Amino acid sequence: MLDTTIALLAERGAGITVDDVAAESGVHKTTIYRRFETRELLIAAAIRRVGETAVPPVDDADPRAAIEALAVSVAAALRTRQGANILRGAIAASATAPDLVVLADQFFRDRYELALVPLRRLVASGELRDDLDPVVIWEQIVNPLHVRALCGRATTDDETQLLVELALRGAQAPHAAAGIPQR
Repeated sequence: MLDTTIALLAERGAGITVDDVAAESGVHKTTIYRRFETRELLIAAAIRRVGETAVPPVDDADPRAAIEALAVSVAAALRTRQGANILRGAIAASATAPDLVVLADQFFRDRYELALVPLRRLVASGELRDDLDPVVIWEQIVNPLHVRALCGRATTDDETQLLVELALRGAQAPHAAAGIPQR
């Protein structure tokens, strides 16, 4: 069901119905509703699966390298037709489905946790300012990726690495200016 939902989201956007998923997956819609109480929960589960597959956790001893690897994974996912179309569709559907706004916010908060661990390590090491919210730092990196994908513009790995560098340089602690390498 989720694979079918993902394929339909990529093809048609978040305007898909449970009937569409049932017809394409060959199951009755009551089977879907037993597992997912609403269409929005089905869509959220599908998007969560895409996110977990496309942007897996990074285990890197170097927190800066971990941030960069995560950002590059996000950019790569958004360069795919599937990733960009799902993002566009979910945002468009959120305008008429307030439940999707809440589910999207929860999705991003959960996925941001992957980046918050290494960002907090950079704060703890004194490389980044401790008065900044790590979520805001991560958003400086990924929000441009999302906007570009919404507008049909792909972000290269080099551009993504530059976004990481700019965000981390802007957040660095004054005494750590030499701690974050410049390109």
